[in-house]
Amino acid sequence: MNKKVEIEVSARHVHLAKDDFELLFGKDAKFEQVHELNQSGEFSTDKKVTIIGPDGSLEARFLSPFRKRTQVELSLTDCHTIGINSPYEINVFDGAASVIIRGPLGEIERKSAIVAKRHLHLNPNEARELNIKDGQEITAIVQTDRGRIIFDNITSKIAANFNLRVHLDTDEGNAAGIKGKANGEIIL
Repeated sequence: MNKKVEIEVSARHVHLAKDDFELLFGKDAKFEQVHELNQSGEFSTDKKVTIIGPDGSLEARFLSPFRKRTQVELSLTDCHTIGINSPYEINVFDGAASVIIRGPLGEIERKSAIVAKRHLHLNPNEARELNIKDGQEITAIVQTDRGRIIFDNITSKIAANFNLRVHLDTDEGNAAGIKGKANGEIIL
């Protein structure tokens, strides 16, 4: 059985813990929604930070809502640009690369930078329908101007607010010729 799925390219961004947001922007700082994301309740904000490594820096947008732990999601090209070696992971963990995150009121250093592993978002109903378990790896195929591309080892993430989408990082999307999003199929 194959299932149609939208495949999206996820550009560099940062998820902040509330305490870190306050250190960077101030205790009473507010943020505004810039763009609603395809996962329910998530959106890009008007707040940006600078991600600093030993060889350079990049700007990244803060995505809401707050997380329990700050996480910086970069592409491999971004990592080379700022001179860090980030793990290819789903979520931040103790082995994440250390970076400095600068906001208008200061900077913090956190072991928070990862290259986001390609993943499938789906809610519990979609997971039951497709018989997919949390953490299960799946395959997706997309047809682009560059030809038929197969993405393997896509890790499934299940949560109540998720909508069926595959997320790729910028490097993977560019290599496949995907501009923003494309239609594909999950191979089951």
